[in-house]
Amino acid sequence: MLAHVQGGLFNAALLARGLAVDGKTITRYLDLLTDLMLVRRMQPFASNVGKRLVKAPKVFVRDSGIVHALLNIADGESILGHPIAGASWEGFS
Repeated sequence: MLAHVQGGLFNAALLARGLAVDGKTITRYLDLLTDLMLVRRMQPFASNVGKRLVKAPKVFVRDSGIVHALLNIADGESILGHPIAGASWEGFS
């Protein structure tokens, strides 16, 4: 499910509902994947620390090949028509 939210805002509650687990479990798993350097969590830039609004981080799977394998994208032609194409390019590093 993390491959489907590639480059999107991280919402632990949404992923937890989809997997029928607790939101804290999703957060712990994401922390583990971040520590293993499989996932990059990009914190939002906030210039005003006095704001009460908490912004969600973006999540990127570091290896675009893993993202494409998880989404069953076999070749370069298949990715051009896939909705993840832009996010896959954004996460390419």
